[in-house]
Amino acid sequence: MERVMEQSVEEQEEVKGTSREPGALAGVYEVLSQRAIDEAIRIGVEAGTAAAERRLEEGKKEQTKGRYTRRLHNTRLLLANYRNLKEHVSGAVFNGRKAKESALDILDGLDSFEYEDNYYIGSIKQSQQRTLIILTHIDEMLNLYRISCEQSGKAEEMRRYRILHAAYIAPEKKSAEEIARENCVEKRTYYSDLGKAVKPLSALIFGIDGIRLA
Repeated sequence: MERVMEQSVEEQEEVKGTSREPGALAGVYEVLSQRAIDEAIRIGVEAGTAAAERRLEEGKKEQTKGRYTRRLHNTRLLLANYRNLKEHVSGAVFNGRKAKESALDILDGLDSFEYEDNYYIGSIKQSQQRTLIILTHIDEMLNLYRISCEQSGKAEEMRRYRILHAAYIAPEKKSAEEIARENCVEKRTYYSDLGKAVKPLSALIFGIDGIRLA
């Protein structure tokens, strides 16, 4: 019996401090389990962060796209009301020194919200001075667009400028059919040219990526 007990004690000494010791495996499993949990948390945090960044980037793209679309619409709105705005300030004289706002200050302020078309134009017509500021800005950007078309050396670019000018700017209002005929194009080309002309003009009027041109 004593010999058996001695062997038992010896065996206990042999396993002490090893994975064979009672409770040792449980400790190992606990460490491994905690590492797995920590790794899972790390992966989860990284995945969540990446997803949040993607959503943020998508949100920025949507916001940029929305602003671009809104500015195209507002450019067409300004052009469609150009003659009306001219009549509103008929006889008034623009004095840049007395101007309290710049054209881009006015346009940026209106661009911050989605206004109804009538309110948008009505806001510009709040005063003759404000209307003159916008009209002067449009005229300057139209001149820059004309120069750009001339320097391109492309006949279709100059045609687009002529069509846009005839449709919105020229004192004499003409129909789409008349303008198309004068430029020797079909009516569908007339509308296509208008659409293509508005895009670069919109960039000039509102500024390219926040760069103030006025």
